[in-house]
Amino acid sequence: MDLTASTDKTFLEMLQRWLVDQREILLLFRYPYAAGSKSFEFFSSYEAVLDRLSELPRRTSVIAFKQPQLPLRGVVDDGFIETCVRDIPDGSEFLLVETTRRVYGRASWFHDADGTTHAELCEALEDSRGNAVAVGLYPPWLEEGLDVVSSYVPDEDGVVRPGAY
Repeated sequence: MDLTASTDKTFLEMLQRWLVDQREILLLFRYPYAAGSKSFEFFSSYEAVLDRLSELPRRTSVIAFKQPQLPLRGVVDDGFIETCVRDIPDGSEFLLVETTRRVYGRASWFHDADGTTHAELCEALEDSRGNAVAVGLYPPWLEEGLDVVSSYVPDEDGVVRPGAY
């Protein structure tokens, strides 16, 4: 199985083209040997993508989505919760990502939550009340193709070795 490095010229050129065609792309980072830790982050510039990729730990899985994801955007209030419950079918897997970093000491991250029921959706939204979020159906991260591509941050020797996620 051929694994693509996050430094691969073809991979990077594809992300750059996507950002010309779209106003933003979503990247999923799955961190190796971190008990399933992952993060979803939106990017609207190629330079920001390059900066973020350069900061990632070795063996991090990088999954990029060309098509717009999480179309419900806004600050969580009662009206936004009603819109999300109306637009996301009960029983469908959803994803919520805060679009502003949370900071705790020296740590920072984009909070995310997922689930499949309206009760879980409402709970996730309440946890983000007052914050700017993006919400929608969970991105198709296992369906690599023309609109979903993956890579891995190579080891120091330039070799791609995936970790345990």
